[in-house]
Order: sequence, then C-alpha cells, then structure tokens
Amino acid sequence: MGKTHEALERAEKEFQENILETPNDSHKAVVVKRPGKFPMQTPSDRFQEVKTKLDTCFPSGSVKTIVFTGTAHGVGCTTTAAGFANTMAQYCRLNVLLIDANIRSPRLHEVFNIEHNQGLADLLTKEEEKISLFKKMGHGNLYLIPCGKKASVPQAIFESTRFAKILKLMREKFDYVILNAPPVNSYAETKVIGKKVDGVMLVIESGKTRKQVAVRAKQELENAGAKILGVIVNRRKYYVPEWIYKRL
Repeated sequence: MGKTHEALERAEKEFQENILETPNDSHKAVVVKRPGKFPMQTPSDRFQEVKTKLDTCFPSGSVKTIVFTGTAHGVGCTTTAAGFANTMAQYCRLNVLLIDANIRSPRLHEVFNIEHNQGLADLLTKEEEKISLFKKMGHGNLYLIPCGKKASVPQAIFESTRFAKILKLMREKFDYVILNAPPVNSYAETKVIGKKVDGVMLVIESGKTRKQVAVRAKQELENAGAKILGVIVNRRKYYVPEWIYKRL
C-alpha cells in the first residue's frame, strides 16, 4: 500500500484541475468552466465527475476502453490517467486495468515505483498471454500492466490482430481499461490505438498548450477514426485566495 499511496499522492499534487464535457457529438468535444467552488474539490471528486458525464452522455457499458493522450510530453497525461484509474477502483469500487501503452517513453512504472522488465510489449510479441504481468495496486481493484521491453516498431504491434484480441479480452474482464499513450502529435501509434478503443481523453496544459496544437491533435485523432470523449485541462491556476472560494 505504501508505494501505491505515495504514487497517488504525487499524482494528486501534480493534478490541479480536471474539467470535461462529453457531448453526444464526438466532433464537438469542448471544455467547460466550473463555478467558483470547483477549486475546493479534491482530485477524486473531479474524476468521479468525469465518470458521471461519461455515464450521462454515452449508453451504459459503451465506454470501457479509454486512451489518455496529451498534445506533448509533460502535460500531465500519465498522472491524470493514473488518478482516474485509481479513483474508479478505490472510490467507485470498479475493476480497473491501467496499461502503459507509451512504449517509447514509459512512466507509469515510475509513478507506482515498480519494475517494468515485462509488460505490454511482451504480451503483444509472445505467444502466451502472461496473467502474471497483471500487478495489483493497493487495496482496491486497480491492476497495472507496465510497458515491458521497448519495441523497435511500436506502431506495428498495436496494428496487430493480437492487440485487438487482447483489448477485447480485457474489456470483458474489467469495468474500465485505461491506456496511457504517447503524445498524439508526435507518434503515430497513438492514432492506431485510438481507433481501436471506445474513446480518447485529450490532456492539455492550461496556459501552455496552444490552441492550434490542441486543434491539430483533435483533428489527427478524428481523421484516424478515433472518438474524442472530451478534453482534460491540467494544472489550471486560480488567482483568487482559497478563503474567498469558501464564502462563494
């Protein structure tokens, strides 16, 4: 529990804001500003709000496999994916599988401080499905598959029928399958993964991600056949003192 607790504490410190609108028209995913009391919410509150919106905007059980991707390295995509997965497992008591699909520059093993010698890449390139690759995190129902060895051609293994088969199997076994993917504007495999899952969460950084960059990322995903579920704005700063928010 110790390592997992410390990992999620780091994720919560990095995660400053999570806002999402999931419209019925996936081509019009928009960001919504929250009322004044929103900064007083905990990260778990915000992630549960995301779940509520997904349940409201999409038919029950239709969104189970979700890719989290950013517009660039360093926007907080990994910790956002980890935070959402943990909240679903710990507070919503769901069975959740978190997968590090960022084979080029994996980070989930660092967030949770675990070994990653074997993982997703091994699962996709070897004949047998190794159930031992599932690592249970903490006391909830959160399971993790790290990236494993680096693949020379990541795009090829995600284009394989084996990946589609494993994804289908995991979808049947878990309430949510969360994949942490590399930046969509930089690597082609994210678009390949995006069109094979139920939907994509695009993570951008408040005050740093340029509008043109975010629009390009959205277009790249949609052109590849992926469904945009919504946009998460990370690290938004509030300039009104906290005691004022308490009076609002």
